[in-house]
Amino acid sequence: MLKRVSIQNFKSLKDVTLDLQKVNLLIGPNNSGKTNFLKALEFLKVNYNQFPRRKDASFVFNDSGNSASFLLVDDSIDPVYIKKTYDFYSEDSYFTVNNSKSENSGNGIVSYIPGQKELEQLLLNTQIYKPDPNKLIKPGLVGTGEEIVSDDASNLVGFLDLMLGKYRRQVFNRTESDLHTCIPEFDEINLEDAPPTDELKKQYGDKSFKRIGLTNSKQGVTYWADELSEGTLYFLALLCIINQPNPPKLLLLEEPEKGIHPRRIREVMDFIFQLAEEKDVQIILTTHNEHVLDDFSTRPESVFVFDKDEEGATYVRNLQRDIIEPTNARNKELGLDDIDLTTNLSENWLYGLLGGVPSIP
Repeated sequence: MLKRVSIQNFKSLKDVTLDLQKVNLLIGPNNSGKTNFLKALEFLKVNYNQFPRRKDASFVFNDSGNSASFLLVDDSIDPVYIKKTYDFYSEDSYFTVNNSKSENSGNGIVSYIPGQKELEQLLLNTQIYKPDPNKLIKPGLVGTGEEIVSDDASNLVGFLDLMLGKYRRQVFNRTESDLHTCIPEFDEINLEDAPPTDELKKQYGDKSFKRIGLTNSKQGVTYWADELSEGTLYFLALLCIINQPNPPKLLLLEEPEKGIHPRRIREVMDFIFQLAEEKDVQIILTTHNEHVLDDFSTRPESVFVFDKDEEGATYVRNLQRDIIEPTNARNKELGLDDIDLTTNLSENWLYGLLGGVPSIP
C-alpha cells in the first residue's frame, strides 16, 4: 500500500504531500487539483521504464523547462533509494529515460533493485475509473477474454459475458444481487446476441457482439441499454468495477455518486469499503457529494481537502492532522472546548468550516 505521495510541479500541484490510508477521499471545488492528483499517479503508471521498487522512490520529470517530481513511499518495501530522470513531450507522448546512480550504493547506473516487483506491480495495476454510460448503449464486443473493466467501462458487455461463463457465482451473480439490493425493480442481468453497427463492423470486422439489458422478472420485461437511464448504467458499471475478480491494487474513482440517488449512496460506499478489505485494494475517491463525505465521519484521517491559493497553486490539507487537531489545539490554549467537526461533517463542509468549497463572488 502506498503510504505517502509527494508531488512537485505537476500541473497545479506545485508542492503537495498526502499520507494515504486504505480508502481515501479527496474533496474540494471544481478545478482545485483533485483530478490532477489522480492524473499524476496515472502518469507514473503509463510512463515508467523498469520502474524501481523501494521504500522511498523519487522521480523527476522535465517538460520544456517545467519539472515535476514524485516521491512514493511504500510501507511493504525495504528502504532502497534510486532516482530516475525523465525527459518528455506531453503532446506526442515521446519519452526518454535515464537512470542516475543509487543514493546508497555509490554505483553508477542501476538496472535492477532487489524487490523491484511489488511497487512495479502496484503502479501497473493502477486504474482511474470514469465510467461513460454512453459507451454501454451500443452492442459490445465479446470473446476478448478481458477480466478487467476498462477505465470508461466501454468493455462492460464483453466483461459480463466472460463473467457469466467463467465467474458466474463469484462475480456475475454477486453483481446481480448487489444491483437488486440497490435497484429492486431489476433482478437479472441479460445478454443477447446483437447485430453490430456499421461503425463496429468497420472497426472490428467479423466479430461477435451482444447487448446488455436488465430484467424485471415480476413484470417479465427486459429493458435494454438504450432504454435505461444513464444513472442506472453508471451504477451497473460501478458494481462491475467493484466486483471484478482481479481489481487493480490501486483504484482511482472519480465521483462514485454520479447518477445515483442519494438514498443509495450508503450502499455504494459499503461496497467500496468492502472491496478494500476483501481484496486488499487501496482506493482513492473524489467527490462533490455530502453523503459520500459523511461516510468518512469516523475516519477523518482519510479525507483530504483541496483548495487553490491566489496564484492558482493547489494546496492540500488532511482533515484530521491539518484541520481538526490544530483547531482543537488552539481552543485548548484559549480554554475552550473541542469543536466536534465530524458529527455533522457534511454540514460543516458545506458551511465552509473545513475549506474545500467554492468561493463566493
